[in-house]
Amino acid sequence: MLKTILIVLVLVIAIAAAVVLAIFYSRKAEIEKLKQKYRRLTFMSPNAADETLRLQIIKLKNKQPGRTEKWYIEKAIYDLERNRR
Repeated sequence: MLKTILIVLVLVIAIAAAVVLAIFYSRKAEIEKLKQKYRRLTFMSPNAADETLRLQIIKLKNKQPGRTEKWYIEKAIYDLERNRR
C-alpha cells in the first residue's frame, strides 16, 4: 500500500515537473521568436539589434515597471512598427 502511494506520488511530481518545463520552454521559444522579429525590423546585425533591444527594454522597465519580458519586447516591436508609418 505504501509502495503504491509512493509510486503515485513520484508520478505526480514527474508529470508536474514536465508541465512546468513545457511551459517554461514554450515561453522561452515565444520570446526568442519575438527577438528574431525585432532583429528583422531593425535591419541591424544580430549583435547590434540585441544590444539595442536590451537598452530599449531597460528604458521601458523604467517607464513601465512590473511587466513581463514578452510585454517589453512586444512594446519595442510595436514602437518600431509605429515609427515606420
